[in-house]
Amino acid sequence: MVFRFMLVIWSLWQLLQRLIITHLAVINDGAPSPDAAFPIADITLAQAFYGRLEPETGAYYRFEADPNTELRMTMLVPDRFYQAGFRTTVVLHGPGLPAEGLVMPSGNEGMRIGTTSYQRTQRINLTAIGGAYLIEIRSDGSGVYCFCAGIREPAQYADTATLARVQALLES
Repeated sequence: MVFRFMLVIWSLWQLLQRLIITHLAVINDGAPSPDAAFPIADITLAQAFYGRLEPETGAYYRFEADPNTELRMTMLVPDRFYQAGFRTTVVLHGPGLPAEGLVMPSGNEGMRIGTTSYQRTQRINLTAIGGAYLIEIRSDGSGVYCFCAGIREPAQYADTATLARVQALLES
């Protein structure tokens, strides 16, 4: 009986760990203009893009989507940067969206992923009509962000070196 209980607890712990790391970690070392946008090869793959913004700068991502592709995007800001006043604005540009782009709806929800506490500041779910899209992330402050996109679990997660770079970025 005790063995079964321990097995159930272990299985639940393994499931929880898997849910926590379902996004493939990717470092964006810089994509300061739409012309130099960081490419997202598969917008449906669950990915977490980590980057740093300085005042009055931006980061850009681009992707192609087939018609009726479900788009899920979330902006996370580590608590220590959020509490220091760092805020981002995420704007999606592309077919079927307003000419000035669609600003992702704001929110503020605390969450913990691994050892890092975040504020979920923006989130959107929508269906693409297909074509080329551009994501613009801007801020008036300096800080680290984690832009998450996609819902499909990756076949393989980030390598040890990438995870170490993510941790160093979060601690910078």
